[in-house]
Amino acid sequence: MPLIFDKDRNLYRLHSFETEAEFEARIVSLADQIFGPSTIYVDVKKKIKGGDIVSIPDGYMVDMAEPQSPRLFVVENEIVSHDPFKHIGIQMLKFVTGFDEAKLSIRQFLMVEISKSPAQLARLEAACRKSSVRNVDAYLDLAVYGDFRGLVVIDDARPELHRVLEKINANISVLEVRTFQAGAGEFLYQFDTLYDEDEEPVRAETDAGKPDQSPDETAAARAAMLARRAASDTVIVPAREDGFKRQFLGNNQWFAIRLSPAMKDRIKYIAAYQVAPISAVTHIAEIQEIRPYQDTGKYQIIFKGPAETIGPITSGALKYSLQGPTYVQREKLLVAKTLAEVLTLWRK
Repeated sequence: MPLIFDKDRNLYRLHSFETEAEFEARIVSLADQIFGPSTIYVDVKKKIKGGDIVSIPDGYMVDMAEPQSPRLFVVENEIVSHDPFKHIGIQMLKFVTGFDEAKLSIRQFLMVEISKSPAQLARLEAACRKSSVRNVDAYLDLAVYGDFRGLVVIDDARPELHRVLEKINANISVLEVRTFQAGAGEFLYQFDTLYDEDEEPVRAETDAGKPDQSPDETAAARAAMLARRAASDTVIVPAREDGFKRQFLGNNQWFAIRLSPAMKDRIKYIAAYQVAPISAVTHIAEIQEIRPYQDTGKYQIIFKGPAETIGPITSGALKYSLQGPTYVQREKLLVAKTLAEVLTLWRK
């Protein structure tokens, strides 16, 4: 069991939730941190009816990081003590099969609930103004009348859960939110985010002697990064020489890659960043299929054909190395000399 010490040497132990309601309350309080500042999380259960199927999700989340293409996620908050098949799997299957027939009622329900919250309505209106859609009603239609996207938020994501969700054959992702508690009752949280934000820095690079960003500047920088990611269609993956030659070039595939829930159905291309001593993006391929990779919660990407040579596109002025998936726009990548030109670096 992991332990955490803070700077004051307070000891935090992993906290186990006794009830789903307790865990769900934490998710509501952390919604902006987990899903991002350009989202709306509606914490009200609503019946989804499709024939004889009636099921109630824990919430709906509207992702507006890319204002032109808002997306709706059906959210189920779960604790690890719940059976992954009998409870979680059955619930998600009901959501999938009942979603199409329930879109009108979901759309009406969301508009009513969002209108009750001035903050949520303002967020919806702000995203709508950045799009080409005429009003918020039509804007919400764009989100609801799309394909099904499910999200399981759980306190401990185990292989058996991924195994069950893979069998459902739908666009369902998992976010893990772990809670640590100190003896005095303070809490710390470790969680996945909708856009895998840990893969690149959000804070602005500052000159020596200048103060760090204010909370508003940090939030703005984060929103800018999420907008760039949401507009991306290409994932760059770091590759070592052996795996690159054997899989990326030899088998036209790449696997054991983590893809964020918000990007899984956005990416159309995959590019390889060969690590040192090459340290450059050298190849790109069009994606044919994305499959779950065993029961790891990661994915296998199958190419449409052999990868094409590009670049080399070096790191340039980047002050960090690529440790995991990085999302960019293909058209910008192909004309860039360095990755620093493609990726947004925030400076004061």
